[in-house]
Amino acid sequence: MNDILEVGRRLKRSLDGYITYRKAGAIVVIVVVFFLYLGPGAVRWLLGRDQGPQVTPLQQCLRDKLGRVQGMLDSMNGHSDSSQFISYVGNGYLGLTVTPNSQINIKSKRTLSVPVQYKPLVHLSLEGEGEEEVAQVTDYLTGVVTQVQCLGDSNMSGGEVVTVSTSVYTHRTVPGVLVQDVKIHNPGSGTVQLAVEKLGIAQWETAKSFIRVIEHGEGGIKYSVVTGVVEAGNKKVVVAVASKKLSSSIEVKSRMTHSLHLLTGVAYSEGIDEDQIDDARHDMEKEAVAAVSAAASMTWQKLLDSHTDVWRKLWTSGFGISHSYAEGAINGDRINATMYFVLSQTPTPLHSAHTTGDMKSELQGYLSYTEGCYSGIRTLQATNLWTPLTSLTKVDMVVSYWLLNLEKNGCHNLIKAGADGVIQAMVLSLPGLKFSNHHLELNVHPKELHRDLTVRRVNYGNETHVNISLNVMEDNRAAIFVSLDKRNRDYYACDAGCLDPPVKLGLTPQQFPVKLTEPVTSILYVTADHEHMNDLKHTIHVVEVGEAPAHEQHVLELHRTGARLGGLHPLFWFSIATIIVIFHLFLFRLIYNEYCAGPNEKYRIRFRKT
Repeated sequence: MNDILEVGRRLKRSLDGYITYRKAGAIVVIVVVFFLYLGPGAVRWLLGRDQGPQVTPLQQCLRDKLGRVQGMLDSMNGHSDSSQFISYVGNGYLGLTVTPNSQINIKSKRTLSVPVQYKPLVHLSLEGEGEEEVAQVTDYLTGVVTQVQCLGDSNMSGGEVVTVSTSVYTHRTVPGVLVQDVKIHNPGSGTVQLAVEKLGIAQWETAKSFIRVIEHGEGGIKYSVVTGVVEAGNKKVVVAVASKKLSSSIEVKSRMTHSLHLLTGVAYSEGIDEDQIDDARHDMEKEAVAAVSAAASMTWQKLLDSHTDVWRKLWTSGFGISHSYAEGAINGDRINATMYFVLSQTPTPLHSAHTTGDMKSELQGYLSYTEGCYSGIRTLQATNLWTPLTSLTKVDMVVSYWLLNLEKNGCHNLIKAGADGVIQAMVLSLPGLKFSNHHLELNVHPKELHRDLTVRRVNYGNETHVNISLNVMEDNRAAIFVSLDKRNRDYYACDAGCLDPPVKLGLTPQQFPVKLTEPVTSILYVTADHEHMNDLKHTIHVVEVGEAPAHEQHVLELHRTGARLGGLHPLFWFSIATIIVIFHLFLFRLIYNEYCAGPNEKYRIRFRKT
C-alpha cells in the first residue's frame, strides 16, 4: 500500500512543476496508444462485457454436438447451415434441400430441377411449449446431411436436454430411395412426448393415395403410396412416392433412446402421352415399392456403408488450392461445395444395383476414354461457374453450367460414365489439364501460378494415378512437382518445350521448373510413351524458352494477406501515422520557439495549481 502511495506522490510532484515538450509528447503518445489498443478492452472489462452472453443449456448442448464435426468443417470437407451454402442431398436420380418444407426434385435434362409436390421429410418437436436450438451439417465425403436438435424448456437443467439427431441421404446404390434416420435421446428423469409432423402431399392435384403393406425385417409395415403427374418441360411424367405411415407423436421414456428408420421410395417415368398415364402409374408404383423393399432387405448400418463407400470412392480424386484473401478469389470452401453439388446431381450407374454387367463394361469404356478432355478455358477463371449457392434455383443453375461446360469442352465421354467421370473432368478443368494425343498436358500461363495448387489422383488409364503440385517457392518462382501413387507401366514427364530429356516418374515427386516459351505453350507433359515424348520437342514449335520470371511481391501479398501493404492491421498503420504527425508537430514547435519566439519564452509548459 505504501508503494502505491509513493508512486502517487511522485506522479503529483512531476505534474506540479514544469513539463518539457519531450515529456508532454511522451504522455500524448501513451494516451493515444492506450485509447487505440487498451481503452476498448478496459472499458469492456469494467462493464463486464468481455465475459460474453450467458450460454443456455440448449445452446451448450448444440455447441457440444457441433464440436464433434468441427474438424471436418475446418478442413472444408463439409459446411454448416450458418455458411453461405444450402443443405442438400442428391444422387442424380432424386434430390432435395433438407428442411421440413422441402419437396422432392427429379431429373430434367442435366439437373434435378423438376419439383414434385410431395414433402417427404419428418420433423420432430416437443409437444406443448418448448424451446429448441437446431443446426445442420453437410458432409461432402459421405453425402449425408445431419441435423441436430436440442429440445427443452427454459427451466431445465443442462442434463435434461432432449437431443434429436437426424441423418438424411439419397442412396447411391439404390437410387430410388431417400433415407431419414432419426435418433432421440432423453437423458432426463421424466418421460417426454414429441410431436411428429410430415407435410406429404402439397397441392398436387393429380395425386392419388392408397395404403400398401411392405415386408420389412420386423414384419409387414404400412406405407402410403402416392402417384401423380408432373410437367417436365412440355412432357408429362408420372411419379410414385412410397413412404411409411407414422403416428402423430412419439413417447420416449426416461434415460432411453428411441430410433426411427424411415425409407421413402421414389420412381418416375420418361415423358409419356396422355393415354399412357394409367399404365405408367401402376408401373411406377411397383418400382417405388421395390426400391423400399431393396433398401429394407439390408441392415441399417450396411445401407449407410454402401452409400458412403461410393461417395468416398468419388473423392479419391481431388483438387486443392492455397487460401487467397484477394477480393473475388475462389477458395477451397467454394470449390468443394460446388463439386459436391455437381456430384449430387449426377448419377453413379457404375455402382447402381440396377446396372447390368454389360452396361458396366460400357461405362468403364467411357471412363477410360479421356482424349480431348479438357480443352476450354480453365474453370477457375470462369466466373459464371462460381456464382452463389444460397438457393436451390442458384445451385441448379451452377450445376447446369458446369455439366454443359464440361460436355462442350471434350469431356462428353467422361460425363456418360456418371459421377465417376464428372469428378475426373472437373479436376482436369480446374488447373487447365488436358488429355491430348497420347499425353496429358498442363496448359496454364506461368503468370497465373501465384497460388499453390494440388491435383490429386488424376486417372491416367485404369491402373495409373498422377499427382501434380504447383508451389510458389521462396524465390517467388513457381515449381512443378509430379508423382505417381500407382502405375501399370513406366511414365515420363517433361517441362515446357520438352527440350530437356524425359524424366521417369515414380512415387517420389519429381521437380520441374516452370518455363515461359515464345509463343506460349503448355508447361508440363506426361505420357507413358517414351518415344512420343522424345518426338514432342519437334512438334512444339517455340522460338524462345526460359525460366518464368518470379512473381512480384505485392501480387503474392495480395493473395496471402488481402492487402498490398502486407498482413498488418490497418489500425497499426493508423497508429504509426498518428505518432509521426505528433512528432513533427512537436518538432515544428521546438524549431519555432528556438528561432521565432521572443527571448522570454521557454520550452516548458506550466501547469497552474488550483
